[in-house]
Amino acid sequence: MHRPEQRRALLYCIVLTTVMMVVEVIGGLWTGSLMLLSDALHMFSHSAALLISYAAIRIAEGQYKNRSNFGMYRVEILGALLNGLGVLALTGWIAYEAFERFAEPTEIRSLEMAAIAAIGLVVNLVTAVILGRAGAEDLNTKSAFLHMIGDLLSSVAIVIGALILWQTGMNWIDPVLSLLVAAVILYWGIGLLKDSCAILLEFAPKGREPETVRHAVLEACPGALDMHDLHVWEITSGYVCMTAHVETKNMPLSETRLLQQEISAFLRDKFDIAHTTLQIEEAAGAHDSESSDSAPTSGG
Repeated sequence: MHRPEQRRALLYCIVLTTVMMVVEVIGGLWTGSLMLLSDALHMFSHSAALLISYAAIRIAEGQYKNRSNFGMYRVEILGALLNGLGVLALTGWIAYEAFERFAEPTEIRSLEMAAIAAIGLVVNLVTAVILGRAGAEDLNTKSAFLHMIGDLLSSVAIVIGALILWQTGMNWIDPVLSLLVAAVILYWGIGLLKDSCAILLEFAPKGREPETVRHAVLEACPGALDMHDLHVWEITSGYVCMTAHVETKNMPLSETRLLQQEISAFLRDKFDIAHTTLQIEEAAGAHDSESSDSAPTSGG
């Protein structure tokens, strides 16, 4: 269960980030600064990321039945995928505008631009503090916190660039820094798309490949003789599921239940696999071997 302070922290940060994004869009159009518009895009991308994190918490608290086997967790991933696609499109627009301004420099209200960039820096600092105080042990909150740290560093660069532009009047600084911010957003957006597609295509998470999990279970749980039809995938970010057939010796039903619990606990502790479905079955020849071992032998 997510703590309510985390939910409130995300909501506060969504409001602050969205308001600042609108301010930067208006400020960018007013001052002629492409740098402010690129930072507004950065704000938009992380505002969407915060919204996705908040939606994930609300969805996780809900109860969904009928045809939704694992709830509505995939909504988070679909949102992240759309966010990534939108970021890539807007990044392309920023790059196009930047190269246009190299050819035809635009006059920029540098002092006003610096003031707006400074406000953006303060907003990012406040949101980072809010998320940090809410606690970052939750995966979604931690992810949002790291995004805001990235925004904070971007805002520092933009404020410095705006002050240099104000003092020197070198208008080429604006498109150069815009391209740098666009490059950061592009890197983040591509990573977001890769992670989203990997989850939607049900790739095994890194470090939890089927063979890796299989060898670890067989080593840690002696009651398991072998495993097959092993599948590991993510429903949403951080929520990993696994199914497998476990081969054992012939044993009573009560012992198979204990073995299931042992393996599930090991997978949860070692690999953070939250949902495990195990089918216990007798290994081929296990019954015959056990009967042979227990059969009396006659003396010669």
